[in-house]
Amino acid sequence: MNSRNTSDYKFLQGGGEMAELIRSYEWSNSMLGDPSLWPNSLKVMVSVMLASPFPMHITWGPKFILLYNDAYQPVLGNVKHPKALGLPIYESYPEIWDTIGPLIYGVMDGKAVRFHDFQVFLERNGSKEECYFDFSYSPIRNEEGVIEGVLTNVIETTNRKLAELDNQNLTEELQSINEEMAAANEELATSNEELRSTNEELAQANDEILVARQKIEEGEIALRLAIDAADFGTWFIHSQTREFITDRRLKELFGYYPDEALSIEQAVAQITEEYRGYVADKLENAIYNNGDYDVTYPVIGLHDNRLRWLRAIGNLKADPSGAFSAFTGVVMDITEQVESRNFLESAYDQLRLAKEAAQLGFFDLDVTKDTLVWDARCREIFGISHNDTVTFEKDFITGLHADDKERILNIIDSVFMKSLTGGVYDVEYRTVGAEDQQLRWVRAKGQAYFDSQDKPVRFIGSVLDITEQKEDELRKNDFIGMVSHELKTPLTSLAAILQLADRKLKNSEDQFLVTAMQKANIQVKRMSNMISSFLNVSRLESAKLLIDKHEFDLQELIEDIVKETRLTISSHTVTFQNLTKIIINADSDKINSVLTNLISNAVKYSPNGKVIEVKCELIENTVRISVKDEGMGLQPQDIDKVFDRYYRVESNHTRLISGFGIGLYLSAEIIRQHNGEIWVDSESGKGSTFYFSLPLVGLS
Repeated sequence: MNSRNTSDYKFLQGGGEMAELIRSYEWSNSMLGDPSLWPNSLKVMVSVMLASPFPMHITWGPKFILLYNDAYQPVLGNVKHPKALGLPIYESYPEIWDTIGPLIYGVMDGKAVRFHDFQVFLERNGSKEECYFDFSYSPIRNEEGVIEGVLTNVIETTNRKLAELDNQNLTEELQSINEEMAAANEELATSNEELRSTNEELAQANDEILVARQKIEEGEIALRLAIDAADFGTWFIHSQTREFITDRRLKELFGYYPDEALSIEQAVAQITEEYRGYVADKLENAIYNNGDYDVTYPVIGLHDNRLRWLRAIGNLKADPSGAFSAFTGVVMDITEQVESRNFLESAYDQLRLAKEAAQLGFFDLDVTKDTLVWDARCREIFGISHNDTVTFEKDFITGLHADDKERILNIIDSVFMKSLTGGVYDVEYRTVGAEDQQLRWVRAKGQAYFDSQDKPVRFIGSVLDITEQKEDELRKNDFIGMVSHELKTPLTSLAAILQLADRKLKNSEDQFLVTAMQKANIQVKRMSNMISSFLNVSRLESAKLLIDKHEFDLQELIEDIVKETRLTISSHTVTFQNLTKIIINADSDKINSVLTNLISNAVKYSPNGKVIEVKCELIENTVRISVKDEGMGLQPQDIDKVFDRYYRVESNHTRLISGFGIGLYLSAEIIRQHNGEIWVDSESGKGSTFYFSLPLVGLS
């Protein structure tokens, strides 16, 4: 058994033996794949099925993979269980596939079915058995309403049905015997000479009657045992006296005590008001018109005031002349089934409402079938009003903005490589409406699913129209870029003036002016760096940040940065050990800004006198640079967000530190545009180590 994260299998909790089998099953060779990656619709149905005390099974997907609960194991017998788990149902039931196969295909087309006392001959427990079942096939739909599987509710009625058939045969035998007795009496009346012979035949008939009665009694005992095992309540209405006879279980289902009398009127009175008239009409039609009586209704218990959902099935019995002789039937408690169905319906409603509230569009790409499904909102976002079939090439690729097309197609190619991305899809891009030619910004998130050979088989996700938000951001970035650009000119002039003044005051005896000028130069440099960062963010957001790659020695660049830092910062010790020449193909100015920002942050967020350690290491085909401090560190909730735009860690210490939260964001984007990676390891109170890695020459 492969080790798996138990949090991925919460939907299997409380599922009994079958939950353990499902959890331990080697799904890598199954069409369904790892259960942690199953669609939510399948997880929900499996959770409901495993929690149900009634026999249930699910056949999922185009191959009808079989999943079932503990209560269904007796139906399989000791030959099929547990081998049937994870197999296509036609391999588990080859002997009856010609019978049930068309039914299942019909359900996959949306035609639910239900059968009463359905006869099949099953290979189980070492032999072929004649079996009878009450069962229903219901379609299982995903969030888009597409049928992906079949839910089967099963009640085996073999014992009851066989007992009923035996009882029927015995009744027919008894009727035949009675007819023989009538003939014998006629012969007795017409011929005294045959009296002795007739008496012998009568004696023989009496013996047969005794045997028949014994068989009837045995059949009644078997029927009662079957009813008790199924926990059914039973009733019997006599044709002459109209006496209503019930057993202990039926009284219990209506909330009565076992020793209390229960009439038809009292039973109907316990049915909730909205169902009472309907059930009464069905009962009257069944008794007086021999109509169908299979009804489901809720009752409120008389004494326990408990709500139960009951299913009642009845049959009208007739005597040999065809006259009404009795009306009998059973009642079963289906409360858990109804509540489970209501729970599923509620879950689907919540999902639908959440989707509508968020105005999300959904897509589903079946890679194996080369089919694409868009819901109405997804079509609207791509500017399509028709309901015709959409395709990846015609509708999706054509709908992409020309400037984003190559980037998005490359990203999708990488999504289909499990080892590279894990199938995760999270992008922003522009679309141009096919019909309205409207430009829209879209945020898309999705997940690709793979078979046991890691080949993509399904790509499912959602899209959100973020046009208004994106336009606001672009307007803001344009404004920031404009203001930053306008500030560069006076700041450059101010820097020149300060540098000139600094040179003239270098030999001044007024130490205050010398120190003040040095500090002013530092502040101007900081402001210049900050304005450059804002300009770079503006350029990045408008896709105008240029990466000018050329080959240079990374070690030499780091040494220069560390030396400059030591000249301007005396509060900390910055260490760096030069190893060897490392040539990379990158934008040296941009890499300089990234490393300068990391060192500056290490200084700002660690106490005076601490050591800041800069390292450069070769790891396979990449070079990894790290900046380690002994400062305040990060809380776990901050680690995943620290590279987000405008994000700043909130604490009493950081309130005293200036900044806009764009340095790490800009650094991360620069590294990503170099096909590198950036991350952080940190523990609150113990410091942080920021890393970034870059490909070596020839790999960029």
